[in-house]
Amino acid sequence: MTKDTKPTLHDVGALAGVAARTVSRVINGEPSVSAKTQEKVRKAIEQLKFRPNMAARALRSDRSFLIAILNNNPSPHYVADVVRGVSRVCREEGTFLTLEEFAPDDPHVAESVADLVDNIRLAGAILIPPLTDDNALLDLLEAREIPMVRISPANDEDRTDAVVARDADGVRQLVSHLCGLGHRRFAVVSGPSNHSSSRVRMETFRTSLSAHGIDPAEVLVEQGDYTYDSGAEAARRILSGEPATRPTVICAANDEMAAGVISVLGANGIKVPADIAVSGFDDSEIARLIWPPLTTVKQSILEQAAAATRLLIDQGRQPGTPRRVEQNVELIIRKSTCWNA
Repeated sequence: MTKDTKPTLHDVGALAGVAARTVSRVINGEPSVSAKTQEKVRKAIEQLKFRPNMAARALRSDRSFLIAILNNNPSPHYVADVVRGVSRVCREEGTFLTLEEFAPDDPHVAESVADLVDNIRLAGAILIPPLTDDNALLDLLEAREIPMVRISPANDEDRTDAVVARDADGVRQLVSHLCGLGHRRFAVVSGPSNHSSSRVRMETFRTSLSAHGIDPAEVLVEQGDYTYDSGAEAARRILSGEPATRPTVICAANDEMAAGVISVLGANGIKVPADIAVSGFDDSEIARLIWPPLTTVKQSILEQAAAATRLLIDQGRQPGTPRRVEQNVELIIRKSTCWNA
């Protein structure tokens, strides 16, 4: 292979120490190749930056190599991490990716996806919240026999392959941290009620406060929609109350809303965390960029998306009963709740 020549199957095989036919079997997902050999071939593919001819591959195998992410989530940071995670695995596996976006309030998602699958041959679909629990969409994909994986479903978790984070563990860690700092007056900026993560986080927040001797009924709750602007508006409503009874901490259900809260607090001369502490959830990039840096619960959305993609690709190779992958979370303490962090 010369410097200006694209690598071939034979080049990959020579580097991996296997036959070109073995490289082809690995690329096509045939189960007859050992895990050790597959790893050698994948490393050679990555080193040579080999890209298979997808059109020819599809014709030979009568399969599609196109995965769709189906999305109506309003959080751009969340969606960006999902796309990064899915793209990473697609590159490794020689699979194409398309992102299909819908408005959060679009009632006709299933009909739009029906048009999509009628015109494009899909290998499978990855659903992210809140579409993970859209029954019309799930029914459609099942009827068309489109393999799918859901990220963070709330209902019928055994219906499909699923990847979930242990959100409840993260909420319990956060509440314990805040109560340990002496906080007793809480406000919460919750996410949309149709998001499974929002419901889990809110329910666990209430039970965790009770465990620390705080009446959940006394918590001020403002609903947001996982966007920066909704967090800012929620903060304005919280500040409209009596200053003497204001919460000492505001817990937002994601980092973008928490950033909106911090912005409004600063604009009103309220110091974070000296006057009011603020926490988020996700540990997205914005949590590290704002000032003060945000205390948050880290869940790797990128890794969840990568795991979902691997499950989806494995479905095509080895169909079976639905599988569930759970991922741990971690409390990340920064200056928005503890200045000495």
